[in-house]
Amino acid sequence: MPAGRTLIPAVILIGIVVVLYATAPKSEDFWWTDAPSFALNGELIHDYVASGFHQSPMAFANEWFRRYPAISISLYPPIFPIVEAVAFGLFGFSHPVAQATVAAFAGLAAFGCYRLARTAGSPLEATGGVLLMFATPIMLLWSRQVMMEVPELAFLLLACGSFLRYQADRRTRDLMLATLMALCAIYTKQTAIFVAPVFAVALVAGDGWRRLGQRDVLIAAAAGILGIVPLVVFTLKTAPENFQIAVGHGMAAQPGQVSQSNGRFALAFDYFLALPEIVGWPLLVASICYVGFTVIRGWRNPAERRLAILMLTWFGCNFLFISVTAHFEPRYAIHLGLPCAILTLLLISRLIHHPLRSWIVLAAGLVLFTISLGTQPVYRMSGYDKVAAYILEHSNQNDVVWFQGKQSKNLIFSMRTRSPMPKLFVLRAEKFLVDYEMTTVWNMTDRGWTADKLRDLVDRYGISLVVLQPDFGDDMPSMNRMRDYIDSDRFKQVAEFPITADDPSQRSTIKVFVNQRPTVAAEHPADRM
Repeated sequence: MPAGRTLIPAVILIGIVVVLYATAPKSEDFWWTDAPSFALNGELIHDYVASGFHQSPMAFANEWFRRYPAISISLYPPIFPIVEAVAFGLFGFSHPVAQATVAAFAGLAAFGCYRLARTAGSPLEATGGVLLMFATPIMLLWSRQVMMEVPELAFLLLACGSFLRYQADRRTRDLMLATLMALCAIYTKQTAIFVAPVFAVALVAGDGWRRLGQRDVLIAAAAGILGIVPLVVFTLKTAPENFQIAVGHGMAAQPGQVSQSNGRFALAFDYFLALPEIVGWPLLVASICYVGFTVIRGWRNPAERRLAILMLTWFGCNFLFISVTAHFEPRYAIHLGLPCAILTLLLISRLIHHPLRSWIVLAAGLVLFTISLGTQPVYRMSGYDKVAAYILEHSNQNDVVWFQGKQSKNLIFSMRTRSPMPKLFVLRAEKFLVDYEMTTVWNMTDRGWTADKLRDLVDRYGISLVVLQPDFGDDMPSMNRMRDYIDSDRFKQVAEFPITADDPSQRSTIKVFVNQRPTVAAEHPADRM
């Protein structure tokens, strides 16, 4: 093949990553509530390593949390925060570096998708498949947020490429590499476990049930099972609620919630209706057409058959997996974009019989990616960086800040960015005034604080500054009582900041108050260290 055709895929794959990074939020304008937490998880690990391991990990994390109470490291596997920690160690802690970490995984996902598609197509066709995958609305959205979905997908793509090579050549090393990459995906996010039945079904579809009893398959299965045991133990010990969500119990099964299922398989219909928004109509229709086409015309060759069966099995297993959980979230369906992109690629290559077929497939991918890039919104929320800068400038060392608002994680990320050396302690109102599990969206109940107890709370911790979102928790009596107390003559408003966002529901106002009658803390957070 001419050298130009080997260079073109590399240029385009790099270009995809550059474009995604260039158009992603990078100015402390996180839109998704968990994104700053995932960045802070990596900084926690970096700070612990930099501290020289003078404390136990738990003791250090507890101390760190009192300064920056916005981490979720115990809920998720370690690979993504560890990679972030390395990036922060090399380039410093910032939103651009956190997003660059995701961009690097997006590049890995692009490479994995290329190798996957390359098993049944030319380099240019495979490049077109990568473009189609990133053209899906779900990929465009989450590849530009500091989240784990794209890193998890990157490892899954590498696993699938190795798995297909194993099916073609029967080399045990390819199967073991597929197992290793699948474990890396699971240790990035637990939901990648769905790939295990995908591989099993694909093996049976290719060679019958006897393949599952072969020595190399049994060894790979045993390695995979042993590999996930530590993660299962970790999750049961630190985040059992993740299992409760998966089986439909606990917080996600509470009545009256926005995103809950009414029956174990009820969410399948919700995800089915959301497919056009997740995958996009062009790829969704093309995938259906490809299935119909192959029913009539059959497979072109064994390589196409292996790839198509793997992708159809991937789609079916993942759709079933996300449908039986108790919580509907379109983000969970990010894996559905890949099979639709690959099936669309196979359809185009089957329908076009022309010497320039590879170029036409590439052009189709470029056109769809460009259109999606121009039409899919990039959500941002701005303003918390200014709030953080103000309270850091107008506070003293070890002052205690009371934050009563929804996006505490955005504020704390901005505080950590501007204050490499810890300065303030932050108390989050929802940790004191209400009960909830994991997120205030699910099952938030009031703790019944009285006005007298709230005054004692302010005195006991020596709260000197208050950061308040006036409409946060206005259906919780304790939140309202605290807001009324903040509006009394004990506190004086000294600043106000608008929070702007592309999503109107996220727009708000943040007010800053100073305690006009500060007291010496009877129980300062520093005393607990």
